[in-house]
Amino acid sequence: MPSTAFASDNAAPAHPRVLEALHRANAGSAPSYGSDELTTQAADALKQAFDSPEADVLFTFTGTAANIISLAAAARPWDEIFCSDVAHVLVDEAGGPVRLSGAQLTRLPSVDGVISPDELERRVLGRTEVHHSQPRIVSVTQSTESGRVWKAEALKDFVDRAHELGLLVHVDGARIANAVAALNLPPLEAIADADIVSVGGTKNGMLFGDAILVRRPEHFDGIHFVQKQIGHLASKHRFIAAQFMALFDDGLWLQNAANANAMSRRLSQGLESLGLQLAAPAEANEVFVKLDADIHRKLAQHYLVHQPDLGEPVVRFVCSWATTEAEVDDALGVLDTLL
Repeated sequence: MPSTAFASDNAAPAHPRVLEALHRANAGSAPSYGSDELTTQAADALKQAFDSPEADVLFTFTGTAANIISLAAAARPWDEIFCSDVAHVLVDEAGGPVRLSGAQLTRLPSVDGVISPDELERRVLGRTEVHHSQPRIVSVTQSTESGRVWKAEALKDFVDRAHELGLLVHVDGARIANAVAALNLPPLEAIADADIVSVGGTKNGMLFGDAILVRRPEHFDGIHFVQKQIGHLASKHRFIAAQFMALFDDGLWLQNAANANAMSRRLSQGLESLGLQLAAPAEANEVFVKLDADIHRKLAQHYLVHQPDLGEPVVRFVCSWATTEAEVDDALGVLDTLL
């Protein structure tokens, strides 16, 4: 069977320290539905990491649920949600944000997932009452679905402009740890002044689970009901919380991300040394490379890699906390024989 080493960071195993934390959490009984001590500690760890002491924290089983809950709690059926043309909430969540909120989801042109503040303003201005959906919230992804990282100043400018336009800002942070590690800045600077953030765990060494950091709870009234309605208020909440505690203990979340990013750099540099062209700069842990269909077909006999629908022959390699230099070098060796 072809290797899944670069298929997705979702394909990576759980980190041993995460599994150890689950084992410890399994001792005895504990209050359910998030009223246990581990959940309180994990929520505090997230608030401390993002310097957001007044935030509310919710936990979910999946990143898709974290995004849907965040957006559905903000938007009403006559509202409008903006996102990039490659956003996960648009392309890979089966219409979930629209179904749960009833709001319109509007794509904005982007450069590898990075949206211009001017483009956002152009779309927002000119809306009238009654005849148009009302702009409510914009979702940005950090790091983006194309492997780019929003630079801190660029994201700050975008978020500030969105707020000036009366919009809330959601950050899809399924790979937020990779962005923080790449920027080498405090986590808060990687999300700017966002109102709500989906914080990834599954892609960064957890067995399952993601979180929602609600930095301005007053704008997301009812979010706990949305979480409950779609089945993401875990009865045995401690088993999600324990994993986050392991990630945030001694900086493991950023150590994991740093390894994934480093292996991505090694891979992207190796691909370019083979004469291949990257489809986008590899700034986090995803590498998009232009590869013709015949080479991809042959590569698929050795490695399962995703081929996104970008209108050109591009394949995606994803590195994880568990990716090794040997795995990267082996993949480059296979490609060298195929070219």
